[in-house]
Amino acid sequence: MPLITDYHQVKDIYREAAERRVGLPVFCAEDRETLEAILAAALELGREMGVDDLPIIPAWTVRYPGRGQMTLLTACGDPRLGTRLMFSDLHAFMSEDSPYRHLRVLPHLDHGFPWLDGDIMEAYAGQFASIMCDASEKPFEENMRLTAAFVDKVRGQVVVEGAVDEIFEAGGAGSKNEPTSVAQARRFLSETGVDIIVPNVGTEHRATADQIVYQSERAREISAAVGSILCLHGTSSVKPEDLPRLPADGFVKINVYTTLAVHGGQAVARQVLQSLPGIFGETQLRELVSAGWLPETVLAGQARPRLNIVANPPRRDAWFGAVRQRCIDFLRAFNYAAYAR
Repeated sequence: MPLITDYHQVKDIYREAAERRVGLPVFCAEDRETLEAILAAALELGREMGVDDLPIIPAWTVRYPGRGQMTLLTACGDPRLGTRLMFSDLHAFMSEDSPYRHLRVLPHLDHGFPWLDGDIMEAYAGQFASIMCDASEKPFEENMRLTAAFVDKVRGQVVVEGAVDEIFEAGGAGSKNEPTSVAQARRFLSETGVDIIVPNVGTEHRATADQIVYQSERAREISAAVGSILCLHGTSSVKPEDLPRLPADGFVKINVYTTLAVHGGQAVARQVLQSLPGIFGETQLRELVSAGWLPETVLAGQARPRLNIVANPPRRDAWFGAVRQRCIDFLRAFNYAAYAR
């Protein structure tokens, strides 16, 4: 199945999700392993449910100062090249001989700053299912003006998400802003013409659930006023027991990234630690033991580099497996079981 980028098709998928009380997770990626793991999660869960066309949203940022993922995809750091490579991989994953070909894949550009990423946001508008026009670091009036200008440029080409308020960055400088009011949400939606809004309901980027309080009641108030068109950022800071309530609170779109990187990175670290005698020779291991980096127990048995261990596939598979499972966890939490009914 081709990537789903038609404006009306995308709106229909969001409408269906809202009616089924499903939250569509937006899984960000900055490498091929994560991109495939996102698709593999939907494929595995779909097979379990007997549904082969589950919707799934892989996403990435471009030059976003918080984490410009397309500047990290390649060693040369070219964001335009990174964007081309991500789409190239997605098209290959959706080709007729791919196991992922039946999924409904909706690529998303996240945290697009129009003054930084305008070239990508406009040139690729027809290739994304949705684009977040993020002007939330600007004063409210300017935020609305910049967002409305982008909506006017791409109207009918791509679903546009806009942020009413800036979502606080854990550990960042500056004062934390107040949660979005119902009046702000209504006015932002009316004056910008966006399809989806990001309210501030207490969550933070890259924070943990013991540091903040997700404001469910405020989310419900906003959703009652504007509809189930909310997107949540800072999902890592929501308590696990609160995740299943997000779709009922009006969130049809829910961003996830930090936890994927944490689980993937930790899985790779475990794989490397368990494989040290197959990565280093005995002399190298003794040097690391002498330096205090490793315990003497690593010297037990024969140590020598082995091709099937030093090459990339074992670390790729460790990352892939951990991220796929984490994505499945979120698909379950956000009520994907409703697609089986």
